[in-house]
Amino acid sequence: MGLADELLSDARFLADKGVAEQRQTLMRRSISTAYYAAFHLFIEDFVEHWEFPDQRARLGRMFEHRKMCTGFTARDKNKPTPVELALHDVITAFAQLQKDRQRADYDSGWRLVETDVRNSTGLAEEVFEKWRGIKDEDAARSHLLSMFGARPD
Repeated sequence: MGLADELLSDARFLADKGVAEQRQTLMRRSISTAYYAAFHLFIEDFVEHWEFPDQRARLGRMFEHRKMCTGFTARDKNKPTPVELALHDVITAFAQLQKDRQRADYDSGWRLVETDVRNSTGLAEEVFEKWRGIKDEDAARSHLLSMFGARPD
């Protein structure tokens, strides 16, 4: 099990415990951890193909959060392929997870409820499922490069 999968498992654990005990801190950590699970999912997928294992951690640290939720445009906007639709869903969900994490970490006036926490962990699970279904497709690989900062073709 990689770091991303462990983080997703931790997010679920924190959600369950936070909701059961009505602890805002645990619910906030759950939302933040769900985001970081998705963040590391992309990084792990990108760096695992890097030829030099001793440089993978350094390469992973080069990802920038704000670039990772940039939009994606289908080649034919009127007829996106199933892969392009799934990729759009992944990017949209990731952007929402990022917003949720920022709010959970910095909006001390936000009183979380079970639905908030379950929505974030569910969104992270959706990112994992959809990404793993398309990660080897050209459009997804290309988007990984753009997350890293490369300009689209």
